[in-house]
Amino acid sequence: MTREDLPTDQFPGYLGIESVSLQDDRVTAELPIRGELFAPNGFVHAAAIVGLADTLCGYGCLASLPEGATGFTTIELKTNFLGTARGGKLTGTAVPVHRGRSTQLWDATVTSDDGRTLAVFRCTQLVLWPRG
Repeated sequence: MTREDLPTDQFPGYLGIESVSLQDDRVTAELPIRGELFAPNGFVHAAAIVGLADTLCGYGCLASLPEGATGFTTIELKTNFLGTARGGKLTGTAVPVHRGRSTQLWDATVTSDDGRTLAVFRCTQLVLWPRG
């Protein structure tokens, strides 16, 4: 899977995720902060941060599926928020922790323009196989 294989007309494109880089052991991207991504308190909405992190982990899982697998689905996710932002861009980085035949475990970190860690994210993906 390459960056060109990623759809742009689905949630990640709607969210505004840009500059996706897919490597074997790392997925990175940016999300420019704009008004539509703010919560009522004037800070970037938690769902935008989770959306970026989950998307990067999903891209990594998709690119790492074992041969013969038909896809994956998220079965668990958790986010620890450590800060927030009001402008600039978010940068996300996802790395694999475990890539097995039945599950994958991915961690992501989302940072602000000034390098502050805003969130630490972890998800478990269930690898899907054809019904036999």
